[in-house]
This record gives sequence, C-alpha cells and structure tokens, in this order.
Amino acid sequence: MFRTIKGKILFAVIVVMVISTLVIIFFTHRDVGNAILTAQQDSALNILRSLDLIIEGDYHSLLKEKRSLTLLKRSQLKDTTRVIASVFEGFAARDKSQATSGLEHALSWLETAPFDNVNYYIIDAQSNIIASSNAQVTPLSFKSLKDVKHRSIAKAVQFDNLTQRGDFAAFNLDQNQENASVLAYFRPFTPWSLTIGVSVDISRIQALAEKQKAQIISSLTDYAQGLKIADSGFVYIFDESGSSLVPYLASALQDMSTLVNQLTGNLINDDIRQNASTEFSHFRYLPEKPDKSARKMIAYCYYFKPFKWYISVIIPLQEIKLPAQRLVIRQSMIIVMMFMAGLVAIILVISRIATPLQRLSSYAKKIPKLDFTKPMEKSTPVDDLPEKYKDEVGDLAASFILMRHELSRNIQDLINFTAARQRIESELGIAREIQLGMVPKTFPGLLEFDHLDLYATLQPAKEVGGDLYDFFQLDDDHVVFTLGDVSDKGVPAALFMVVTRTLIRVFSGKDVSPSRMMTSINNVLSSDNPRAMFVTLVIGILNIRTGRMIYANGGHNPPIMTTHDGARFIKSKKEPIVGAMPGIIYSDSTLTLSNGQGFMLYTDGVNEAMNKEGEQFSNQRMIDEVSKDRDLPSETIVHNLLDRIRKHAGTAPQSDDIAMLMIKFQT
Repeated sequence: MFRTIKGKILFAVIVVMVISTLVIIFFTHRDVGNAILTAQQDSALNILRSLDLIIEGDYHSLLKEKRSLTLLKRSQLKDTTRVIASVFEGFAARDKSQATSGLEHALSWLETAPFDNVNYYIIDAQSNIIASSNAQVTPLSFKSLKDVKHRSIAKAVQFDNLTQRGDFAAFNLDQNQENASVLAYFRPFTPWSLTIGVSVDISRIQALAEKQKAQIISSLTDYAQGLKIADSGFVYIFDESGSSLVPYLASALQDMSTLVNQLTGNLINDDIRQNASTEFSHFRYLPEKPDKSARKMIAYCYYFKPFKWYISVIIPLQEIKLPAQRLVIRQSMIIVMMFMAGLVAIILVISRIATPLQRLSSYAKKIPKLDFTKPMEKSTPVDDLPEKYKDEVGDLAASFILMRHELSRNIQDLINFTAARQRIESELGIAREIQLGMVPKTFPGLLEFDHLDLYATLQPAKEVGGDLYDFFQLDDDHVVFTLGDVSDKGVPAALFMVVTRTLIRVFSGKDVSPSRMMTSINNVLSSDNPRAMFVTLVIGILNIRTGRMIYANGGHNPPIMTTHDGARFIKSKKEPIVGAMPGIIYSDSTLTLSNGQGFMLYTDGVNEAMNKEGEQFSNQRMIDEVSKDRDLPSETIVHNLLDRIRKHAGTAPQSDDIAMLMIKFQT
C-alpha cells in the first residue's frame, strides 16, 4: 500500500480526516461545554442579582420604616428631657441657697409627673441612680448595663463624659428576653451636676421589623419556587447561625447544614461562608450522602451583610454538561458520515490521478537511458496525456515532454560551453605562466652585490592580475626597481601591467630620474586609454655602493623603512596616479640607507587582506609584523609576512592581488 502514490495519498487523507474529526470533536466538546457553562453561570448570576435587588429593596423599605419610628421615639425622648430639665431649672432658680431642698422638690415632682410610656433616670456625678421610674433598672444592674455598641452605660452617661447635646443609647434591660430593648436619651444638668435620662420601649419596633423580615423570607421562598434553574437547580439561603431560610424542598434540604463537601472535607455551609463575599463567586462541591446518589454541584453565592444572610444558587454539574454532550454526539455522527463520503470521493479522484502518473513514472525511468548527445526524436510515449487530461496531470505530462526537449538542448549547449571554457582556462593558464615569467625570479644577494639583499613576490588574486614588480641593473653602481598596482583585475589589468613594465624599461635607458621616467610613462598611458585605466606606481634607483636612493611615488601606498629600532612608514610625496590624465609633472624623493636598514614596497592586497568577518589585515599589523623580522634577510621578511596574511584570511578567498618588494642594504 505504501509503495504506491495512490496508497500514500489515501493513507495521508485518512490520517488527516481522522485527526481533523478528533480535533473537531474535542474542541466542540470543550468549547460548547464551556459556552453552556458560561451561559448557565450568567443565568445563575442573574438570579443572584435579582435576589439581591429584591432583598435590597425590601431591606431599604424595612429600614426606612424602622428609621421613621426610631426618629419619632427620639423626638419624644428629647421633648420629655427638655420638660424635665425645664422644671429642674425652675426648682434650682427658686432655691439657690438650699440646693438639696430644691433637688428633693424636683424628685418629688418627678414621681407625680404624667410621662406616658416613658421612664426617667436621675444619675449623680458618680454614676449612681438617685431616682428611677423603671423598676427593672436597679443601682446594681445599671452598673453592668451595656448598649448595642458594647459601651458601659454607666460610664458613657456620667456627667463629666456628656456634652450639652446629650447622647442616645439602645440596650436590652433583660439579656434573657429578646423583646426587652429600650432606647434611652441622656442629657447633663449643670446646676446640680446630674444626668437626666429618659427611655422608651422599642421592642415593638423590633417585633415589627422581625415580622417584615419573615414576610421578606416568605416572598423570597415563593419567588425561588417559581424559578426554573436547569432541571433540578435550586436557591438556598441561610443565616449567620446556619438556619435554613429559603429551601427549595424542605424535605430534601432540612439537613443541608449537616452535609459535608467530599471535595474539601468541610461542611457545605462553611464552604459557602468561605466563598461568599460582597462580590458574586462560585465553587464546586460533592455532597456526602449515605445512598451514594451524590452528584457534583456548582454553587454560586454571595453574602448580604445587612441581614447576615448567605444566598446561593446551586446547580448539578451534569445538567450543565448534558446539552453539550448531546450536541457533540450529533456532530460526531455527522462528521463520521461526511468522513465516509469524503473517503469514497478521494478514492475515485486518486484512482484517476494514479493511472497517468504510473505512465509518467515509467517514462521517467527511461529518460536516464536516452542519449542526449544526439538530436531527440519528436514523439514520446506520453504525448497523448496533455490532450486527454486537461488538468494538473496533463500539465505535468506536458512538463515531462518539455523537460526532455530542453534537457537535450541544454546538454548540447553544455557540451559546447564546456569545450569553450576549457579553451579559455587553458589560455588563462598560459597567460598566468607568461605573466609570472615576465617578472624576475632570480634575486640579487650579498654574494652577487656586496651591499644589496633584494627579494620580491607576486600573488595574483585571479588567473592573471594587475600587480607588478621589476628590477634590473642600470650600471655597475645603480639598480632600478619598481612596484605598481593596476586598477581592476584580470586580463585587462595584466595587459596594462605589461605595457607599464615595458615603458619603465624603455624610459630607464633614456632618463635616470625616476620622476621624469614616471612623467613620460604617464603621458604615454593616458594618451590612448579608452577604459580610463590607471596604475599606482613607485619607481626608484638605488646606488648599491653608497645606499643613496631616489624614488618617485605616483599615487601608491607609502613605503616602509626598517631600522635596528623597528619599522615605520616613510612620509614622502604621494602624487597623482599614473595614466589617468596627461601633463602631470612628478617629483623625486631621496633617502640614504645605512647598514642593516631596509626599504619595502607593497600593494594594497597586503594591508587590506580580509578574513571571513570582513576584518582587514591593517597597516598597523603590517608594520608590527615587519618590525618583528627587521633583522632577517629580505626573502624571510617577505615570506613571513605572506604566511601571516594567509593565516589571517583563513578560508576567505584572496580579495586582491598581492605584490611585495624588499631591499636591505649592508655595508
């Protein structure tokens, strides 16, 4: 099966379709499930928000009514206190000299004063009750009373601790009775350093609030029973003590507070307390039941702080996932049917493609055995395929036919091109031999010339190059030497170099001044120069007896002079390049070499040699390397420098021609 393209394509299509089916089913199950879970979560949160709005509205209504009644009671207490204080002030003003007698009259008046449903308390500066109409408040119990803010009543209403505005306090006269709450108002009475207090029973207000609270719970229960939350979701509300307030089914939820969450090991009520806050939140739990019918649930909950109620909407997790599972099953069946239909279609299409491809394959196997050195026959075994198949198969067959024709033609062209290239390479090799044969290979040494050690080298970057060096004896005492670098490379540069070298030798017999020789050479080269080629050139004449040297520099790199102390560039005149334009007058520079001193010429292929990273060998490194070998023979200096250039370049190709000429003078 896997040896044919038909089998491979069929296998690949089946694998792709199976993977696609599994991926679609996986992501459908995941995304649809998450979408439904999100929708159900939004629904549950909306229910929580609606419950919050209902409870909030009922709470504000209850609070408003309670506040209204409380304000009425406060006003009554203040009015009663003002009446008592006014009477006391009258007694105090009438009997200023006998304060005790005035207080006794005031207390006597209090006992007969008609205060409906209002109790009074007269407290001295030491917080002792000296008169009271409430039998439940004794001097002993008063010391232990605390208000709803957990303040000590006796301390809070002490004369020294009160301001003229007075202070309110709510407290329970009997801790064993829930409906024994009172609201009290205390005000200081300065003339006698007393505290006047009055209180009124507010247990009726509390009872009314509890009744309204029960009505709220009843309406919430009716509202919750009317909600449709999945199939069996429900609303669950309990208070701070854990008592269930709004169960959906009392028989099923009466023990909700005792159920344990198997996922955390906590009571479900405790998990609701832990997760509920002023913001809506949710968590998952698995109730522990003896009949093993427990299902994993999601509880969306929040905390209503004013009533201290924990409100939650609880939904079975399976009921959320069930719609997604049904949708996945339906989609999976549709995908499988599409897969089978697609598989049949693919088999038919592959069969139609495979038959002509087999013919093309057989034809391709014969192509390597054909002789392409001869003209090709016009007919091929697959000529009918482009007409029979008007699709990619027909295009492929036409490409095979075109490939054979083009291959035959290209091979013929390649044969001709190879023959021509071999001729060119042979001619270039001969040209290289001729070029290198033109420069001197025998160098004068101390054996032939008592005071001269000369060595030079030429390394073209291509088969032939444009660098040149030359030297020859002018007479018994003088040697002419030169080194130059022609613009461009290759055959044109080599020819220009040959012409330049020939002119140097011609003009050296007519004029012994390097500058006049260079002036004459420049005029000849620039007079007929259609390609505007030029050469940077140094021509010098050395007296081998005295060491005196005269040289001219036509646009070339500065020479290097070596002494026993090292090497340095010679700062001399650098005049225009040779051959660029006629009429240029060059000048001479002179120097005298002492015993052991050297004079070195080089082309820019030395200092500008580059490695793979594009880093040049550099002028400074060239000076440093020559300085190291300054006391060695000329040949050794040149070869060492050439080796270090090659080591620097590494595997990078030679970027330019290299030429060097070194002269050392010995007395």
